[in-house]
Amino acid sequence: MEKLSQQKIKDLKKLQLKKHRDLQKMLYIEGETIVKDLLCNFPNSIEALVILEDQIEDFQHTKTAIYIASAQDLQKLTQLKTPKTLNAIVHYPTVIAWKEGQKALLLDQIQDPGNLGTIIRTADWFGIEHIFCAPGTADYLNPKVIHASMASAFRVNLHYQRLAPLIQKYPSQSFGAFMDGTNFEQIAPQDIQFLILGHEGHGISAELSALLPNRIGILQKGAAESLNVAVAAGILLQHLSK
Repeated sequence: MEKLSQQKIKDLKKLQLKKHRDLQKMLYIEGETIVKDLLCNFPNSIEALVILEDQIEDFQHTKTAIYIASAQDLQKLTQLKTPKTLNAIVHYPTVIAWKEGQKALLLDQIQDPGNLGTIIRTADWFGIEHIFCAPGTADYLNPKVIHASMASAFRVNLHYQRLAPLIQKYPSQSFGAFMDGTNFEQIAPQDIQFLILGHEGHGISAELSALLPNRIGILQKGAAESLNVAVAAGILLQHLSK
């Protein structure tokens, strides 16, 4: 154990910026739930814990390196409304290649970090191991996305690439989510290999829409203008996982 120095605080604050995260391949993750999940399931991903000085006794026997922080230290580091007392410095997740035949979620420029994090967590819940993200989609290693996805960002493999080539290779197995799409209950889950969800405001781009003969939708019964993309993902992934 060692006291968290002011220089280390400056170094960790740099991880709030993507260019520094990518350079060091490291994240600063806040919160007891996600850190304990990582300690249990991905212990090798943790470089060190950052713990409030009052909680030292709880981690006396851990083999992981520990930085002891004051409440003021944690306040300087936090990006949340209230600083967490158990945090971690973590290596980037290992991304495993997609294999032929695996179901996957395709995201066309989802931009809200909260939505992306929730979608990742929902995909993890329903056993979807791969998400392909078009250029313009939010960075899944953004702290806000990590906070919303929890440790699911370490279980689900995210690939950033153009989606058109994948859809063109598997057109009959690709289903785009549209407001006017066929009610998902009328489509057999086994027919869907790739589920495509679009931008929060504009939906699936015109480029990809032109490649998608299969349009899937959620039957509307009320008067809401639209359905949040993360909520829609949950409904459709539950069907996809049957």
